[in-house]
Amino acid sequence: MNAPLLGTGMADIYWHLPIMIVVISLVYSGTRFDHWDAIFREAFRWGVRMVLFLAGIVLILSGLSLHDAPFALQAALIGAGAVVEISLLFLK
Repeated sequence: MNAPLLGTGMADIYWHLPIMIVVISLVYSGTRFDHWDAIFREAFRWGVRMVLFLAGIVLILSGLSLHDAPFALQAALIGAGAVVEISLLFLK
């Protein structure tokens, strides 16, 4: 029996990721600021940082897991992930 593509399975845990990013960003920002505009501004910044961090990790791990793919594709994925991760150092 074939499981549906977006039905039950391990992929369902990723539907909670955007909600968790928003909640964690808001709670973290709410503990550091008192005014709503500052809370939302910092929550947006934290959300961007978390999304970029997770995207960089996905790119690096995808590049490392492609054993049968051409070396150029592996290098491009790992390089793009490294660029994303290094860019986080300069993001304010």
